Amino acid sequence: MLDDTARKLLRIMCHFRSHFGRMPQLKELARLSGRREAQVMSGLRELALQGFIQWQPPQPVEAAVVLIAWESPEPGAKVPGSGSGHWTD
Repeated sequence: MLDDTARKLLRIMCHFRSHFGRMPQLKELARLSGRREAQVMSGLRELALQGFIQWQPPQPVEAAVVLIAWESPEPGAKVPGSGSGHWTD
């Protein structure tokens, strides 16, 4: 399970790539996430370690490649739309 910073960075990277056709730079990730650059680097390392992105720390952030765009639901977690169709599901 990703922490909040890593999850937020992953979503920003996916949306930024689809909207602008490129990966965001470190300063853009810091501005868009509201995190300091050190926190962004820590979140990126976590994403790389858990296999969500392909990136090596000496490379610039814009060289990262998103491999998995979002987390899988936790086992036993309720997935929206998986109920009977009733509005309370």
